[in-house]
Amino acid sequence: MAVRLLKYFLLFFVLIMVFLLTKNPYSLKYNSSGADRPEIEMFNMKNYDILPTGVKSIIYAKKVERYKNYDKMYGVEALHEGKLKLIDSLRAGRGMFTKNILYLDDNVKYIRSDNLELNSNSVKYDIKHKILSSNIPFEFIKKNVTTHGSSFTYDMQKGIIRANKIKTVIRTD
Repeated sequence: MAVRLLKYFLLFFVLIMVFLLTKNPYSLKYNSSGADRPEIEMFNMKNYDILPTGVKSIIYAKKVERYKNYDKMYGVEALHEGKLKLIDSLRAGRGMFTKNILYLDDNVKYIRSDNLELNSNSVKYDIKHKILSSNIPFEFIKKNVTTHGSSFTYDMQKGIIRANKIKTVIRTD
């Protein structure tokens, strides 16, 4: 009886060992039913763009979720040095990056070191063409001039702003 029990135990042990050897315990499984779940989550993320001449830009986000085709960011802050040695500062509550386009919303604030300021609730930035645009109301402030409008396109390389349905207020001191 004891010998028979030992044989069954050894057979069971061998079967478990063969099963475990054929499995890869370190493989990651893709959950296709959970497509809304991020592949990677990062907290307090900082991204530096460093050139031989120094740091070109810094991007900070409180939280980043990386999905298969896009990234979601929360609490976004960015600093960038432009060609004219002007510093661009950008803040937004949320952002999404996909296919070289950055979408920002939730209290977007852009400030340039020459005191140009943009306020909007949503903007789109085409990284390849360096064009900032929005199809919702915005506010540009430059020294004593405030411009409100319904939509705009700002070519950051040329410094040209095109806006629709604008109202400009010029304050004199």
